[in-house]
Amino acid sequence: MKKTLAIATLLFLFIQLAGFGQNRSITFIDKPVAELLKMAKAQNKLVFVDGFTTWCGPCKWMAANMFTNDTIADYYNKTFICAHFDMEKGEGPEIAKTFQVMAYPTLLFINGDGELVHKRVGVAQKVRDYLDMGAVALTPGEGFTACLKQYQAGNRDQKFIMKFCERLKEAYMPFDDPVQQYFATQKESSLTSRGNWDMIYNYLSDMNSSVFEYLLHHQKEYMKLYTKDSVNAKIYSVFFQAITAGSKNKAASDSNFKELTQKIKNSGFEQAGMVIFDGTLNLHVMRGELDKFLDLAVSGLDTYYSGDYVKLNKMAFTFSQLTKEKKYLEKAAEWAKKAIVLKNSAENNDTYANLMFKLGNKGEAVKYEQKALDAAIQEKISTKPFETSLKIFKQ
Repeated sequence: MKKTLAIATLLFLFIQLAGFGQNRSITFIDKPVAELLKMAKAQNKLVFVDGFTTWCGPCKWMAANMFTNDTIADYYNKTFICAHFDMEKGEGPEIAKTFQVMAYPTLLFINGDGELVHKRVGVAQKVRDYLDMGAVALTPGEGFTACLKQYQAGNRDQKFIMKFCERLKEAYMPFDDPVQQYFATQKESSLTSRGNWDMIYNYLSDMNSSVFEYLLHHQKEYMKLYTKDSVNAKIYSVFFQAITAGSKNKAASDSNFKELTQKIKNSGFEQAGMVIFDGTLNLHVMRGELDKFLDLAVSGLDTYYSGDYVKLNKMAFTFSQLTKEKKYLEKAAEWAKKAIVLKNSAENNDTYANLMFKLGNKGEAVKYEQKALDAAIQEKISTKPFETSLKIFKQ
């Protein structure tokens, strides 16, 4: 389990957003739910609830980077009654039960009667997302609950179904059923239309569905209409989700996994090898199989990602954190050096410098950490971590 968490943590890509001159934050009112609802009724506002846990990393990131943004803070403080609750303490568990909170962070918009209006799970990383989220909650008929009621009442209009699927997606809820019901009303001859491609691209996730089979058999036709990259990205996504779902199922046998990967191989998808490689790496992560993860990466990364400096650098850094074995560190250094050739950035130079230091080559470590520092100045990012590393390497 420790190995699984270590690999998963290191593979997780954190996107950092820099805020300049931000000095305001959302003011969360520390009162019981009953009093918050009274305030909402009296002021004709919705209650905005940040549902978090103390162990949730993304919750902390959002609190530190988004709730302290002036634009977001001003809008939410003016528009909503804002509160946050630890979902594992005090009234938190009851709130979680009432509004089916199962992942964190979960953001809730509740009216004065205690009814859910809108719900979104996960960390949005753009200021605009928080403003749009609030606008959706305030607009009649647009929030999660309103859309759910419309769907239950039989609304199957194409634009509405797309909106409803987006609401489900934002709430981390399955949307396979509305997608299936929608496509059941569509003729096969219309599946390449713009509207249906938008539905396929944004919401289709079942690799065993007839619509996905149609997409596989008409890849070239879709590529002519909607670009090769977008079609490949969609097919890759569906296959990768299928492999990931299989990886999460502990009861799934190796034979089932092989059967799935064989089906992908036989699909005619030009990136079948890549998605199987990525999916198998993920399988080893889920199982905590460190040695298998390292060996597979060594055998396949150059085949599929030799021109991708982001992937090369990310894997090089991951190796630097997961192993002390020389053969793996040397391979990671090759990837990092190749990443520098592709993009001479502070991050790429820093990864290579750290690998050189781990391999005992302090001269190269100092040389490339200095390059990382110089690049950081040009890129106008914080130089502190590079200065710290350079100081260590010189000692």
